[in-house]
Amino acid sequence: MTSISTTPPNTEGSQHQSPPSPTISKSDYIRTATQNYISRSANILGAPNLTTKGKSIIQAGATIHGDYGARIYIGRYCHLEQGVVMTPSVVPISSDPLLSIDSDRSSLAGGDAPPGENEKALPIIIGSHTQIGSNTRIQSVSIGSCVRIGSNCILSPRSKVHDCCIIEDGTVIPPDLVVPPFSRVRGSPGKIVGTLPECCGGEFVEGCVQDYLHFVNILED
Repeated sequence: MTSISTTPPNTEGSQHQSPPSPTISKSDYIRTATQNYISRSANILGAPNLTTKGKSIIQAGATIHGDYGARIYIGRYCHLEQGVVMTPSVVPISSDPLLSIDSDRSSLAGGDAPPGENEKALPIIIGSHTQIGSNTRIQSVSIGSCVRIGSNCILSPRSKVHDCCIIEDGTVIPPDLVVPPFSRVRGSPGKIVGTLPECCGGEFVEGCVQDYLHFVNILED
């Protein structure tokens, strides 16, 4: 298995809209055996810890921290836009207060630090047909299938987003928040501002497949 996907997520509604044709070159991407396309400018750190199911796109400047030692799973037809950063959550190995988590972990800089001696990183699981917008930072433990995450969002450590959700541009999901299925989330801190129709899952699936084929047609043309 392997990884990747591309095209800005539609966060304004469940109806899919085709993206404009990007200026891209075949030489800018690595095509894997499972038909993923990974930008040569993406930063895949600790690549053996990354597992992807195929037909996904990872764009330039995206960073995936497999170097924290935790597994990262990405489903089919996913799209990580430019500048996305995916970093596992770090937690204490033990509940023993004498082995507490690094005191700097709560700071902005410490929050992205690799696990210390008494810490461990948690796996990240991303479902299929999910799109993550540009410059979004992901520290969730799981993001479901058919999820649209906008640009410039922050999904804080240990958060979870279930299937068929839209996270609008600039949203900040607080630590440990669980977003239920079919939710639209907005704001800082992120709050549920609406629900999505049950049919949105099928629309998201179709949209991701179309986006992937559109990207491949441009690249291979």
